[in-house]
Amino acid sequence: MRRSKNWLVAGSMGLLVVGFAAPSAAQDTPKVEVAGGWNYIAARSDADDTWEHFYKGGFGEVAVNLSDRWGVLGNVAYQQKTITEVGGDIKVKVIPYLFGVRFSSRNNEKVTPFAQFLAGASSLKASQGSDSVDETPFTWQVGGGLNVAVNDRLGARAGLDYIRIHGTDDGEISGGEAIQGLRISAGIVVGF
Repeated sequence: MRRSKNWLVAGSMGLLVVGFAAPSAAQDTPKVEVAGGWNYIAARSDADDTWEHFYKGGFGEVAVNLSDRWGVLGNVAYQQKTITEVGGDIKVKVIPYLFGVRFSSRNNEKVTPFAQFLAGASSLKASQGSDSVDETPFTWQVGGGLNVAVNDRLGARAGLDYIRIHGTDDGEISGGEAIQGLRISAGIVVGF
């Protein structure tokens, strides 16, 4: 029994050494990356076949790289659209606040592909004249993209994500239905 325990401890220590050896070999990996730019979302509720297109949008994000492959990040996006109805214009705003993990492949010094999973909440607001309603449902997003290096610190970013905003039972905007969408983003990324 004692011998098995020793092997278990030795094996665990070996895995830790190997797991931390690769990240320390990649000294060029920035500790922090800050990104921002434009994003577009096509979204629809699960009960609807019509896609709404949000062309006016932007995003900001901060990622902390824990190793050359794994990082944690926070992402805030903003989408706005005016929908014309018979009763007047309705302004719709969608602001997801998401946090999660990212896996990056840094095998090529010029191009860094990444995949990420984020979760949080979205602030949904619809207003018409002086009337407005809002809700804040649970939201998750999965996707990825590419960072293309311009120099050692600056790069261009392109991304594609699937986003799902869960409806709330009493939601006046979502009507209790989930909203799904595709997000395309383009911007810059700066490493520190």
